[in-house]
Amino acid sequence: MKNKTLFNSLLFTFSLLGSFFVIDKPLKAEEAPVCPDPEEITISSVYNMSDGDDPSSFYGLTGGMCRGTPDKYGVTVFKMGFCTKNPGNPTGSSILEGSKPDYSSCTWAYENSSGEIADFSAGGSIDLTEAYSSTPALGTYPHAVMIISKDFRIKGKFGPVGGNTYYSTSNFEESSTNISDYATTTAPLKSFDGPEKCTATTENESVVGGTISAYLLDSTGTILVSDSTRTGVPCSGMEKLLGVMNMSSDLTISDTTNGLKMTFVVTDNGMSVVTNGGEGQPPTELIMDSGPFSVTFETF
Repeated sequence: MKNKTLFNSLLFTFSLLGSFFVIDKPLKAEEAPVCPDPEEITISSVYNMSDGDDPSSFYGLTGGMCRGTPDKYGVTVFKMGFCTKNPGNPTGSSILEGSKPDYSSCTWAYENSSGEIADFSAGGSIDLTEAYSSTPALGTYPHAVMIISKDFRIKGKFGPVGGNTYYSTSNFEESSTNISDYATTTAPLKSFDGPEKCTATTENESVVGGTISAYLLDSTGTILVSDSTRTGVPCSGMEKLLGVMNMSSDLTISDTTNGLKMTFVVTDNGMSVVTNGGEGQPPTELIMDSGPFSVTFETF
């Protein structure tokens, strides 16, 4: 098997898992509309102070959040592989919150306890260090699995809006209209249900090629326990993210498998553009966060 090709494909496949859940907002990224094209439509302002429903404002056009295209996106990769059962919910009826995932049905194609930084842009590719890779066991697998960092790196911009283009900066949830401040921001994942509640797991989100589930892990690799009440704060103690994709078609790895061909869509999907303002105040700027990818892959 040509491991190098296989690992490249796995990396892009699982970039989807992280990106779908990096948004620490009540609104899920996949429910947001595609961002309007500022080259085709004039966007008058972030939010019209006198008329919040102004259809020409960003808020009026999107409801305050839309899906755009990032210039760069990145995660830190620890493990990648395939499983016959979902390690976060092996029975399909009970999430292993408070316990470690069950990896007994899994075979690993990449393992690096220190983690490896993987940054990529639309149309790009990246090679993970071959020393940490191995050929996965032959078999048929319905689940593709990855353990990655809880923090994501996103670099993106949007505009003009009211004559300004908003750029991500090195500070999360901040933006600048000065291109000299344009930088990659680190977006931490704290909850799957907004910043005022600890929802540590989410399952069966529909994506191109199947459904995905994700679980926040602590420093011991244990799945965090969700809090069903709205406590006013997100989860704490998370260190990594376990992402599991239940593929529409099982993946078979055999003696004749040379690698995996990965097709991913980042355009209008990989970045969330979100309105931002002071507490209790109308939004005055746009900030950049991560957003969902669409992805399919096949063996060859």
